[in-house]
Amino acid sequence: MEKPQPFLLRCTHGRLALELRLLPAGQDWQLLLTGGDAHIGAVILAEPADATPPGAPEAAPAQAAGQTAATPATAGTKDGVRLHVLRRTGHHDDKAALPLARDYCRALKSTVCVSAGIHYDHISREEIDTVLALARMLGACGLRRLRRLQENDHADSERS
Repeated sequence: MEKPQPFLLRCTHGRLALELRLLPAGQDWQLLLTGGDAHIGAVILAEPADATPPGAPEAAPAQAAGQTAATPATAGTKDGVRLHVLRRTGHHDDKAALPLARDYCRALKSTVCVSAGIHYDHISREEIDTVLALARMLGACGLRRLRRLQENDHADSERS
């Protein structure tokens, strides 16, 4: 199988412009979602809920029942994905990053880290909704591209 290459997606709507960078890390993926005055406002780590590294200790009883450890940075386990959320004080970039992390983890069945930082001065509620929609659209485009790469790799391996 050919090693996937990093790639960049961009979209704009009026004054709003977002970029999504996708970087492979072995079987995992690092995504960077930025727009406006780029920064790091939130980091989401999504891993398959059934992923246990070799040699890892057994889960604590609460975790074995499908719950996560009680830490401020853990959002919990849902739909087969365990999410860990880090958010800078006063930032809401996790609202754009979390759906991407969950969707990519679920679709690729691998660990995904999404770092996000989007800032526009004097942004309106309508523009915030547009930013969230643009982020979802970029995420969907990136996922389609990765799926095509996986399908091509699968077809190539069948021909071999």
